[in-house]
Amino acid sequence: MLLTSTPMVSATAQRPQAGHLRAMRQDMIGYLEGLSQQGDFLKIPLGLGTAYYLNHPDDIREVLVTQAELFHKPSTIKYAASGLFGENLFTTDGRLWKVLRQTMQPAFQSQQIRDHAQIMIDETAKMVSQWHSGQMIEICQAMMDLTMGITSQAFFGVDLRDRPEAKNIVRFIELFNQRISGIPVPAWVPLPATREMKTQIAQAAQLFDALINERRHTSRIYTDILAMLVAAQASDTTGLITDQQVRNEVMNLFAAGYEVTANSLAFALHLIDQYPTVETRLRAEIDQILGNRAITFEDLTNMPYLECVLKESMRLMPVTAVFARQATQTVTWADRTIPKNAAVLISPWTLHRRSDIYPDSLTFDPDRFDISGRSQMPKFAYLPFSGGTRICIGQAFAMTQMRINLATILQRYRLSTTPDYVMQPYFSFNTRPQDGLPMQLQTI
Repeated sequence: MLLTSTPMVSATAQRPQAGHLRAMRQDMIGYLEGLSQQGDFLKIPLGLGTAYYLNHPDDIREVLVTQAELFHKPSTIKYAASGLFGENLFTTDGRLWKVLRQTMQPAFQSQQIRDHAQIMIDETAKMVSQWHSGQMIEICQAMMDLTMGITSQAFFGVDLRDRPEAKNIVRFIELFNQRISGIPVPAWVPLPATREMKTQIAQAAQLFDALINERRHTSRIYTDILAMLVAAQASDTTGLITDQQVRNEVMNLFAAGYEVTANSLAFALHLIDQYPTVETRLRAEIDQILGNRAITFEDLTNMPYLECVLKESMRLMPVTAVFARQATQTVTWADRTIPKNAAVLISPWTLHRRSDIYPDSLTFDPDRFDISGRSQMPKFAYLPFSGGTRICIGQAFAMTQMRINLATILQRYRLSTTPDYVMQPYFSFNTRPQDGLPMQLQTI
């Protein structure tokens, strides 16, 4: 597919400088959609510097792949995280990032995911067994609870829902997401929310320290991510995988592993409800493959439409609406120039809605992701898990879990919103339904 590219222009705002910052804070989704209408390579004047908005796959490829070594995670993200849970795979760059990525990658390979599939199956079956026809469920909360249980058991061998400290983690994530939405605030700024975050993270750290120490002294053999981190530290010759670093990674993986997945599931269930023809076809596939029995890991290869539905949901409603990089030096390609220290904004939300890539882009159409549809899709036009060398390490785990979750739920129930419900996406670092997602259950 040949795409046209627009020349660089300066993004307009209601007011110079402060207007952009205020718009980001007030309505990030609306702000991004406004940028997309002005072009696909925009210069954004900000109060403390300049940012560039990229919305063309070719430009995005330059940042994420071709010249990825020249683009790091923004310093603002690191400042916001410092003093809270430190550097981790999400925030760091360079040698430490490479060591951490190599250390954790084996935990997310196919065999390890297969080993954890039974946890996904059992926990989802347990959840739906507690539901009943006619019941109203707040789906966002239900999916948060489900994914927290699965993530903590698969990553750390324990169900953290049973621990009171889990509330500290949930509250910390909520506050941290607010902190780094729009323009992040450094951790040293003495805001009330900062003090609360430090209290919450200190209490959560006690829980994770106990898990790490217990794992170091057990004779039982584990193959989860915590085991790999502990083993990597024991054999580390770089001096980079310290006690603090292990804890940082454990907390980061837990936070990243359940919230994004939960919100993605909520959006998928809502879209399935809104498109009856999609729901009918999906249920037919589930019924044909599973009948009345429980799903298995092996079944997933025989359920292509389920995968298409999930991928299309993440296209239309990507939980990661925007992410950023920062140029470590002046970078050029074609007729583009990004100055040193400038931030680069890449928005899956607007990229996924380009009508020249996705015709009728606001329509939920899973067939975009069948074999024929994928063959016409430009590379780096679909980024629900980011892309390039820093693509989400848990992508395969999340895709496996969400397909198992959806198939098990839809095998038992039809979920529907009330006629007056209106979905309003809300951005707080991650995107979620603003007012939750109440849905009524009906037994199949």
